Amino acid sequence: MAKRPAPRKVFHSTPNPDGNGWIVQEGGKVVSKHRKQETAQNAAVKAGRAAEAAGGLGQAVFHKANGEIAQERTYGEDPERTPG
Repeated sequence: MAKRPAPRKVFHSTPNPDGNGWIVQEGGKVVSKHRKQETAQNAAVKAGRAAEAAGGLGQAVFHKANGEIAQERTYGEDPERTPG
C-alpha cells in the first residue's frame, strides 16, 4: 500500500478585507495580522516552514493588493507533479 502524503498547510498572505493592512490565513481562518505586506509574507513563509518542520507539507501563497496570486512557495517533499 502506498504511503499517503501528509496534508499540506497553505498560508495565504492577503490584503485585510477591512482595508487595514495585511493578514495571513490558513484554512479560511486568520492566523495573524500585519501592517505591511512584507511582514505578512514573512509570517506566511515562517508558518509554511513550521508545517514542514512538523513533518508535513507547507505552502506560502503571496497575493497582490488586488487579490491576484503573485507567488507561491512550497516547503517539504512535494509529491511528483501530475498532469492536470
